Amino acid sequence: MNALPPEPKAILIVCLRYLGDTLLLRPALRALREAYPEARLDAVVTAGTACALDDCADVSRVIEWPRRSVLREVALAAAISRSGYDWVIDFTGNDRSALVALASRAPFRAAYERPKLPAWSLRRAAYHFRPRQKKVKPHAVIQRLELLEACGVPSQGIHFGLVPRPAALDAARRAVEALPASLFHAHVTSRDMQKAIPVGVVRDVLAAAIASGNGVVVTGGRDPAEREHVRLCTEGLPADKLRVFHELDWHGLIATISLCDRYWGSDTAPAHIAAALGKPMLIHYGPSRAEHWHPLHPGGLADVQPCPCLKNKKVACPKGEPGACLQQINAADVISWLKS
Repeated sequence: MNALPPEPKAILIVCLRYLGDTLLLRPALRALREAYPEARLDAVVTAGTACALDDCADVSRVIEWPRRSVLREVALAAAISRSGYDWVIDFTGNDRSALVALASRAPFRAAYERPKLPAWSLRRAAYHFRPRQKKVKPHAVIQRLELLEACGVPSQGIHFGLVPRPAALDAARRAVEALPASLFHAHVTSRDMQKAIPVGVVRDVLAAAIASGNGVVVTGGRDPAEREHVRLCTEGLPADKLRVFHELDWHGLIATISLCDRYWGSDTAPAHIAAALGKPMLIHYGPSRAEHWHPLHPGGLADVQPCPCLKNKKVACPKGEPGACLQQINAADVISWLKS
């Protein structure tokens, strides 16, 4: 391992994953900012996920890595090579992120050791420091903080610092003002339809929530498959007790979740928002591993149902829309949680 620069003036964090993964980057950025308050601290993330770091005071600049454009990737790699980074910390660990690390020409580049790399992998040459992970991997946020600790950067905890923007909060209040005061939020679909909760289960739970005097807020994405799933889940339910949102931006989603009293859904980015905002929640996992990706709830009010398929080192669920594992959800169990 190269000697650590005594005081890095410019640090680049690499996290080329999905929206929820980018949100989970915040505790690592907090640790680095506390350790090096004067440093330029940039983060390169997948295009379309930068909003998860909006209003994060710990990051100096967020750089969006392009999708499906080799020319734009090459141009951005060239720009990164001219940016004078002292450190690069790669939390992704694939060949694309290794390319970013190599392009940076930073004198110190760190990422976890990945076993059984193919001979042609860029990761073999990209890093100066490659500590091994624990045999039993902890939560993804803790994995990142432990990599930083190996680099001499102490953890500052796992809080995310999410606060609704005032304008978004005002708009959210207007959107739900005619609903009952107690609000139940359900996010029942995902861009990965294997994470969609079955229509019959959702309808039974929403009907029970309304019968118990709750207003119901249902959110989903803009994709046609998500819209259709939500339509089937909410069709025929009392319109005066229900609001459905497909067009919320990141800040609208944060504001809407902040107004609700309980949150229910599968493993998606909104679940991590709800946890960061301290909402009591029930989350179903499939096909992702709950031990690595469960919501980090400051009050411990997250009930998590792990994916039943991922036992005995299995790494995939039976195919289906929704996934076969989520077909096993019992609406009566969810209603019991709702009433508890």
